[in-house]
Parts: sequence; structure tokens; C-alpha cells
Amino acid sequence: MKTLVTAILVAVASPALAQTQSVPPAQATAAPDPARLAVARELADKLIPQGMYQRMMGGNFNRMMESMVGSAADIPVRDFAKMGGMSEADVAALGQTTLREVMEIYDPYWQERQQRMMRSMMGEMGKLMATLEPKVRVALARAYAREYTLPELQELQRFFATPAGSHYARSSMELMMGPDMTQAMAEAMPEIMQQMPALVQAAQAGTKDLPPPRKAEDLTPEQREKILKLLGSKAEQPAKK
Repeated sequence: MKTLVTAILVAVASPALAQTQSVPPAQATAAPDPARLAVARELADKLIPQGMYQRMMGGNFNRMMESMVGSAADIPVRDFAKMGGMSEADVAALGQTTLREVMEIYDPYWQERQQRMMRSMMGEMGKLMATLEPKVRVALARAYAREYTLPELQELQRFFATPAGSHYARSSMELMMGPDMTQAMAEAMPEIMQQMPALVQAAQAGTKDLPPPRKAEDLTPEQREKILKLLGSKAEQPAKK
């Protein structure tokens, strides 16, 4: 279940950071136009006001995560089994038993444990995002400076100066974690889980022509020595008789 929580967390949090990647990395090496960047910085300050991510993690995002994990717990165990590669016959034998039904037998405090774990994770995530917020703001400004022309940026600036624009700027990001999005993500969990086996199969198909990774016993003495040096360790010396 911890893996499920982490996977959901990453899936939901990634779009918030991905907003800064509207251009390919190759283009991001060149400095944006200074005039456009100056205006874009003002826009980024309005779109990501101070403390925004910590507020999101402490309230809306926490509720979204609890709702999504709760929805995932009501998905039949057989859907998880498909992700693990269980045969169709074995999957069919599992019936409609849900993850929640199984977990409540293993752990009578399962639901309370999940909620406490979620709140603790969100608290730490809020602290992390608070430290990342200035970097995200800078990256967003650079992305806007590349994506929009100076007249377009100035038009956005004028819009953000209006009551409606100001309201939009300070609330648009947080609305993505609001109750409507929370409900939509929770409702989508069964469909997401049903598609997971296909995603896993696609990933496996994409690498099927590659040799399997080496195991420790497959390494030559030279390769072992190289790894030990990279990790700052020394090769074991044979025991003296």
C-alpha cells in the first residue's frame, strides 16, 4: 500500500512541476530575452504567490490524496494482481474482493494508519515544496518568456492587473487541487488501475530486445572492482591463513 500511495503522490504532483517544461531541454539552454523575462517574472510572482505550494499540500492536496487512496482501496484485488503479472485463471479466482477488505483483516487500524501516514507525508511534502517554490517561480518565468511574445506577456500583465485577472492568477493553480479535481481524480482511479497492466506490458515490450541487466554473479572481477571504487569501498582481501 505504501507503494500505491507513493505512486499516486508522484502522479499527481508531477503536473505541478511539469508546467515549467513547456520547451524542449535543447531550447532551454539559451537565455530568454531580457525584456520578456522581466515581465514574465512579474507574472510568475502572481501565478505562484508566496506559500502557495505549502497551502496546497496542507489542505486541498491532502484531501485529494486521501480521496484517491480511498478509491484505490475499493478496487478489486484482481486488478492489482493483473499488474503483478498473475495469470488470467488465477486473477478470475480472486473474484470481487477489494484491497480494503483484505487490509482490514491484516490491520484493524488500516484506515486510521493510512490517514495518519498521508497527513504526515503531506506535511513533509509541504516543507519540500516550500523550499522548491522559488526555483519553480524562476523556471516558470523563463518558460513564459520563451513561450510568449513581449506584447502577449504585456497583455497578460494588464489582465492580471484587473480584478478578474488578479483573482485568476492567485487561484488558478490551487483550483487544480480543489474539490472538483479531487472528485474527478478519485472517480478516475478504477479506470487508471484497469489500464495499468497494459502500461506495464507496453513498458516490457519496449525493452524486450535488450539484454537483461547483469546480476552480481555476472560481473567480472574488473567490473566488481570498478563498482567498489565508484562506491568508495575497497575490495575484500582474502582471509589470511
